[in-house]
Amino acid sequence: MKKILVFCFLALGFSFVTKAQEKALTSKGKVVNLYENGTWEYVEKDNGADSTALHIENSIKSEFIETANSNDSLILKDAEIEKCTFIEGPSEKLKKYFKDRNIVQCNFTLQSKDGVARLTTDWRIMNAEAYSYFGFIKKDSFLRLELLGGTVVDLVFKEEFSPKEFEKYGFSTYSAQLEITKDQLELLKNKIVMKAIMNWSRRAEEYQIVAPSYFIEAIPQITE
Repeated sequence: MKKILVFCFLALGFSFVTKAQEKALTSKGKVVNLYENGTWEYVEKDNGADSTALHIENSIKSEFIETANSNDSLILKDAEIEKCTFIEGPSEKLKKYFKDRNIVQCNFTLQSKDGVARLTTDWRIMNAEAYSYFGFIKKDSFLRLELLGGTVVDLVFKEEFSPKEFEKYGFSTYSAQLEITKDQLELLKNKIVMKAIMNWSRRAEEYQIVAPSYFIEAIPQITE
């Protein structure tokens, strides 16, 4: 789709960039600040905030309808986006047993080749016994992303991936690639990610997102 919106929205919800942080207007009309570390908070209500939210909401209604009714589909071009840290924070499971060695990090690399979009996920578990706590990434395991407004996108792994454990250095790694459909790209390119839950073979666990607008910024770079 040649026309790329600078706002992300769901129904009447959207986000926009300010000098300090991203703001979002939820589908219930509440304004929130979205920070780079993955946290968010409601904007204090005042006449200025309310009038700004109402003005921007009304101004994009017609553009939302135009986009929703468009028959255009995403056209992928061959490109690869620079690696970016998407997840970084403590594992609730590891925190029970380790004071320090409990951080989970995942770097994303989005690429498009021959009309197919693929996402490489490079996981680093700051513990040398990842298999004992998480197992492996089995076929049909998935990374569940919950978008602003509640839409869920499940990114499914089609192959099995086992961890590499580096006992000497105290960490483990997983490297796994998956395909993203055009329908999923359409959802991801307009909405920030609020939650990320990884379904390992041993358990599912939610992780802290540090780049909630990753797909909004990355997808236009692999599409025409």
